[in-house]
Amino acid sequence: MVLERLVSDTDELREVWEMTPLHSRDLGDFDDVFGLSLAEDLVVHRGLRIPYLRLLRDGAYVPAARFTHRTGTGAGQADGVADPHAVLREMERGATVVLRGLVRYCPEVADFCEQLSAELGFPASAGAYLTPAHSRGAGPHYDPMSVLVRQVHGVKHWRLQAPPTQWPRTMPAPGERYDTPVIAELDLHPGDSLYIPRGVVHDAWTTDSESVHITFSGDTPPMWADILHDLVDQAAASDPALRETFPWRFADTPDTVAAQAKDRLTALRAFLDTVDTDDLAHRIIDRHAALPAQAPRGRLAAALAAGARPTEPPQ
Repeated sequence: MVLERLVSDTDELREVWEMTPLHSRDLGDFDDVFGLSLAEDLVVHRGLRIPYLRLLRDGAYVPAARFTHRTGTGAGQADGVADPHAVLREMERGATVVLRGLVRYCPEVADFCEQLSAELGFPASAGAYLTPAHSRGAGPHYDPMSVLVRQVHGVKHWRLQAPPTQWPRTMPAPGERYDTPVIAELDLHPGDSLYIPRGVVHDAWTTDSESVHITFSGDTPPMWADILHDLVDQAAASDPALRETFPWRFADTPDTVAAQAKDRLTALRAFLDTVDTDDLAHRIIDRHAALPAQAPRGRLAAALAAGARPTEPPQ
C-alpha cells in the first residue's frame, strides 16, 4: 500500500479523517517519488509554465512577469514560461516555489497518485513546495479538502489552528485572519508526514533550514449537499409548482410568499419521501466512485504504429 508511505497507521487515519490532524514519523526515503533532485530538474530544466509553477512570498503571489518570459520562435512562441534564472533569483529573496498539477508532467508522482487514488477510492492529485531558509510561503489558510504533507528535504515548522468553519466547501478569502485556538505546533523532518483535515487552518515557515515537501489531496469527494441539490432538481423536473416563478411585486405580499413557500416545501418533502435510498446509494457509487484510468503503457507506440489510412505519396 502506498498510503503506508504517507502515514504510519492507516487505521488511525481512517478514524480521524476530516476530524483531527495526524503526525507520522520515520516513514523512510521518498526520493523514488519526489525529492530535491527531481524538484531541481522540474524547476530548472523542464520549462514549466504558469499555472504549473507559481511563486509565493509571505502569503502573496509573486507577479508572474518577474519570473516568466516568452520563448520559442515564430508561431511556436509560448507565454508564461518560467525563466529558471529569474526563479532562482526570487528564491534567493525568500520566495517559495509552488509546483502544481504534478500528475500532468511528472511520471513518478503520477504513478504514485494512481495507486493512492485506488486505495482512497477517489482521485488524488499532488503539488510541491520549495521554501528557502527563513521564509514563509502561503501564510495562514485552510483548504476545502484534506491534505497529506510528506516532508522530503530540510525542516519546516507548522502551526495548526481549529477550523473557523467545519468542513468548508470553498477556499478562504486571501489575507483572511483567524483567531481560532492553536491545536498543534511541530517541525516536520525528512521522513515525516502530517495529515491536515479539511478546514484546519495551517501556516508553515522555515527557520535555519530550507524545506521541500510534497502534498497529496483528493479532488473533493461528493458532499451530501451536492446530492441533495441533485434531488431538488429532480423534484423540480417532476412538479411544475417547484418551477413556478415568484409573482409580480411579491415583496408587497410576504404572507402570500410564506404560504407558497410552505406549499413548495411540502411538495419537496413528498418527493423526497419517494426516493429509494438503496437505489440512491448505488447511483452515488456509480457516478462518483469510478476513477479516471490512465492510458496503458505502450499505447503511444501502438498509436504511432497504427497511423491513419494509407495515403498516396506526394507526386
